[in-house]
Amino acid sequence: MNKQDNYSLLIPLLVFVGIIILGILGYSYIEGYTFEEALYMTVITVGTVGFKEVRPLSESGMWFTVVLILLSLGLFAYALSTITKHLSDRLFNKYFTHNKMEKRIAKLHNHVIVVGYGRNGSQAVKELIDNNIPVVVVENRPNVLQYIEDDAKIAYIQGDATDDNVLSKAGIDRAKALITALASDADNLFVVITAREINPSIKIISRASAISNDKKLKLAGANNVIMPDKVGGQKMAKLVIQPDINEFVENIMLRRVGDVALFEVDCSNIPPNNTKSIGDLKIRETCGISILGIKDEIGQYQLNPGPETVIRPHSMLFVLGNQQQIELLKNLLRKLI
Repeated sequence: MNKQDNYSLLIPLLVFVGIIILGILGYSYIEGYTFEEALYMTVITVGTVGFKEVRPLSESGMWFTVVLILLSLGLFAYALSTITKHLSDRLFNKYFTHNKMEKRIAKLHNHVIVVGYGRNGSQAVKELIDNNIPVVVVENRPNVLQYIEDDAKIAYIQGDATDDNVLSKAGIDRAKALITALASDADNLFVVITAREINPSIKIISRASAISNDKKLKLAGANNVIMPDKVGGQKMAKLVIQPDINEFVENIMLRRVGDVALFEVDCSNIPPNNTKSIGDLKIRETCGISILGIKDEIGQYQLNPGPETVIRPHSMLFVLGNQQQIELLKNLLRKLI
């Protein structure tokens, strides 16, 4: 609920409370009623229920009752209608937003599901959105969902990610990856097991707090396990040992050096009978990019590959360049297909 909604609800509530207080004070002063008697008279007068008075009213009390009825007929009706409208609008908007969000998620393919919108989850979501990758957040905390609802770029599902139905609503069967960043390792373990059971081919990245849970999460189906505390400690040490190298790599990874960034280019579509070396393709001369490494079809890495290195099917190139240069490289590789 935003501030404008709070103010729109606060005014009729204050009006309603003000009428009650006015009635209590008026009957107490004019008729000498006790608090309970004054409250009773105010309620039956404002409510126009026609119950008998506590005792006969004086002439001043009668005139006060007339004024209170006239005030309450307008102000009380306004307060009640405003509160009712506010609640009905919220229920309608919630229902409308829920249906709209479900239809939006149903259209997504090859998206990433992020479970938990805490410190790690929110950073993952930001990085994915910055790279134009569709994201669906699964979050169960209403106070956190308020922040997510304000960002139109984020699709979200409210619910427990260990529930098969919740992950199904998030499109787990169509997603290309899942990041579970819950605070509890046990919760992350349940999410990994559930996600792997529904979609055996999905890539799963899990957060872990305890080093001992790394192996358990991988056995449960996680492809990668990230321990923020360990990574943070290593980064702090690197800033002491090799501060400039660490800053250089970080700038590349976060794309802060102009439009140059580190990209991975998939070569899985190259046919086996048309493989060529880096030198034959003249990648550096044609595209203007630098090849930092290559992962071959059996998963082995080669850093700074020479011109004689052959690009085979199912290889992965790690290159440094801008978006335009990457497109030139992809077009060059398409000619091999």
